[in-house]
Amino acid sequence: MAQLAFVTELRLSRNRIGSAQFATTLVSLELDLLENTMPQTKTPTSSLSGNITTESSLCLTMITTTAIELLVKKAWYRTLARIRRGVVFPESSTTDPSPATKLPLEVVEIIITHLIYDTHSLRACTQTCYSWYIVAVPHLHHTLITGIDCWGQNYRWPNPIKLIHTLGLLPLVGEFCVRQQVSSDHVGLSLKLFNRRTLHQFSALTNIRRLEIEYLDIPSFIPGIQQYFGHFSPTVEFLLLKQPRGSRRQIIYFIGLFQHLQSLSISYRRANAQDDPTLVPLFIPPLRGILKMSNFPGVYFLKDMIDLFEGIRFHYVILYNMEGMQLLLGACAKTLEGLKLYPADPRGE
Repeated sequence: MAQLAFVTELRLSRNRIGSAQFATTLVSLELDLLENTMPQTKTPTSSLSGNITTESSLCLTMITTTAIELLVKKAWYRTLARIRRGVVFPESSTTDPSPATKLPLEVVEIIITHLIYDTHSLRACTQTCYSWYIVAVPHLHHTLITGIDCWGQNYRWPNPIKLIHTLGLLPLVGEFCVRQQVSSDHVGLSLKLFNRRTLHQFSALTNIRRLEIEYLDIPSFIPGIQQYFGHFSPTVEFLLLKQPRGSRRQIIYFIGLFQHLQSLSISYRRANAQDDPTLVPLFIPPLRGILKMSNFPGVYFLKDMIDLFEGIRFHYVILYNMEGMQLLLGACAKTLEGLKLYPADPRGE
């Protein structure tokens, strides 16, 4: 009975002693019980020996149960630590895998292509298996949009970039947009919005093909603008600039950062900075895609762009409320395939 009371007290106090001490005590107690009960099985049966044997069996059962409980708890804490460290466990399911996991990768790509605009379905596909995940996740994170001085906190600069960088998904982003709902002289994408960490995260956008920036403050980045936007140079093929701030030369210099640029969409009302005649673009982009221009007050921007880029070779041109149309059409005469003219911007801008 004393041993039974000791086991009960030991179980109640296992949280106050170490695991090693607790396990050592259990083993010692089990050995003592075995030594005490083995000789008693050879004696004649009596009520006293029966009580001792029953008590010893109960103690052994309690010790075994407690030991198993300790081992299970120890294994669980080890598993939890591995999960927190991000260790991936092999699949242990005994059920047959879904037929979807056996489809060829080409078939999976065709299926995912029909779901690229259905975010809910894409998320479900990423949870099917690894082969479906690697096909669906680039479409799910293809576009990243952030806002400056607008929208909710989750979309405000630089929170979306920070979140996707934490998940390690920034290299999957193919379209990056910086929006702004209200025009103001005091807001826009400028150098003051960058710090060391933000620049590091922003530089991880290495596969951007479509870049859209509203109210970009180009003079604030001069002369080190390549440090902030140079990582876009090898991949960007489409550039949209809405009401950029800067002189004609500064805007053309920014466009010249992208050596493989094909299409350009720009709305530009006035020059609000002094031109620097020594500012020459780093690259001469191909510019063989689509040109969309609106609200241009004069022909000087076009003249500078044609001179600095050694001509322009767009195949399709869309113009809204545009001056210098004759100059533009003359520069694209040999390559032009389509032309759309609008007397005013349909959006009222």
